[in-house]
Amino acid sequence: MHSVHEPHVPFTLPMNEPPIPGSVIEVHGHHKHHEVFVVELLSGPHVVLHLSFRFHPHELVLNSSAHGNWAHEEKTHNPVPKHDHHFTLKIKVQTTHYDIEVDGHHVATFNHRYPFATVQALGVHGDVHIKDVHFQGFHFQNQWGNQHDFGHGGYQAYGTPQLRAPSFPGQPPPQHSLRSLPLNTKMTPASYCKNINQLPPSLLIKLYG
Repeated sequence: MHSVHEPHVPFTLPMNEPPIPGSVIEVHGHHKHHEVFVVELLSGPHVVLHLSFRFHPHELVLNSSAHGNWAHEEKTHNPVPKHDHHFTLKIKVQTTHYDIEVDGHHVATFNHRYPFATVQALGVHGDVHIKDVHFQGFHFQNQWGNQHDFGHGGYQAYGTPQLRAPSFPGQPPPQHSLRSLPLNTKMTPASYCKNINQLPPSLLIKLYG
């Protein structure tokens, strides 16, 4: 297990290895007021999973986007109370979908729109304090906790209006989105980088070591 304590919101945390079926991302947080907060799984300029905890109305919105283009929203009841609530969020990676749990209760299922092996980072922004984040059920064959080079510029200014989507130096925009990859694609580090980001061979080895 890899844990991060008291990350300052907004933040992104790199995943030094891709998720696999059985991986769990566990977030312990404290929602103080009644404003929106967001938890996301990120892959380069894409949002593979977007969880928006909203309070006017009281709903949890799930979505994804590719190159800033949002897909259709899926909505369910937001299980987090409006004021001063400590919560535990679990995102469980399954073969065909993500299971979303809050405080031990299953609240949503989100079918994979993009291969789960493409996820590079966890992002959190909005009106929330995060105490701990735990990454469980990964292979942990690489060293976690260090700066990781995914071949792009990272997520500077994530969660702010100044955010610029990660880009890959010297590369034109991809001619396809993640959606064109079959959900059962078997992703090696090289195929991950080549299929999704169209990086040159010199950069392929930078993904996951």
